[in-house]
Amino acid sequence: MNLQLLVTAIAPVILILGLGFAAGKHHSFDNDQARGMSRLALHYALPASLFLGMAHFDRTLLLQQGPIVVVMLIGYLGFFLATYAILRVLHFDRLKAILLGYTVSSTAAPIYGLTVLVPSYGQQIGAGIVGLVALVTNLAQVSIVIFMLQAARSSKSKPSILSVGASTLSNPLIWCPVLGAVLALLGLNLSSMVTATLSPLAVSASGVAIFACGLALSSYPLNLTSRTVIIGSLICMVAHPALFFAMLKIWGLNSTMAQAAFVASAMPTSTPSVLFAQQNRACESEIASIMLVTTVGMILTLPASLILSTYL
Repeated sequence: MNLQLLVTAIAPVILILGLGFAAGKHHSFDNDQARGMSRLALHYALPASLFLGMAHFDRTLLLQQGPIVVVMLIGYLGFFLATYAILRVLHFDRLKAILLGYTVSSTAAPIYGLTVLVPSYGQQIGAGIVGLVALVTNLAQVSIVIFMLQAARSSKSKPSILSVGASTLSNPLIWCPVLGAVLALLGLNLSSMVTATLSPLAVSASGVAIFACGLALSSYPLNLTSRTVIIGSLICMVAHPALFFAMLKIWGLNSTMAQAAFVASAMPTSTPSVLFAQQNRACESEIASIMLVTTVGMILTLPASLILSTYL
């Protein structure tokens, strides 16, 4: 793996994230502005980018990704459920077990993926993997986490599966890549006018999303000496990617898509983990600290994962 490629993939993430963190610490943005920045990234810019990426995906290549999707389901949803079960055995209450289980099993690939994977693997592979990760994690993992959190908060009023499902499907991070994938699978070419119209918004996706993450990190209390933070960070940075590497290796998946899927699994914990903790007023300091450690840890984990991916 060439050093210049590594720097090209990682330097923009670290720089933009640092600028966002510094802006937050200097109160350049108030809470409403920071939330607006996150909303712009997650509800508009990233969905536009994922839609274009999936719509331009090669139909034949997309149809071959069934095994990758299965690996992602096991690696994200399966790992979350297993971690939740272990934490319950260790006498964590339901709410904390859900929040910590999701934190160590999630990935920020939808946020950082385009910046890291596109320079490393090209536009089609990079955007394709980010789109698949967004689909699998939001549809199969986040929806179940939301359902479990609602159930844990109230033993009297159980959440409706239909209401949670409808809420999940209305998320632009779900239906935009789905719509793009449908167009690709049907062999329908996206109009150049549509591409030109959405491209300016899509191009801003990575920068805005990473800057918004820096703002979010700056606003939470940190506890870097907690045993929960240390173990959780190691699971995110070592155990979770190791599981993906093992599954891909055992299954004999050695394509460029498989390599990009492995690198995506080594990215930091996702932004919603902090938002869920804030919403439920539990584990806020621990989860924000895990997010900070794994984000700064990208300086080590991303080069390592890019190098290891060549051995698949």
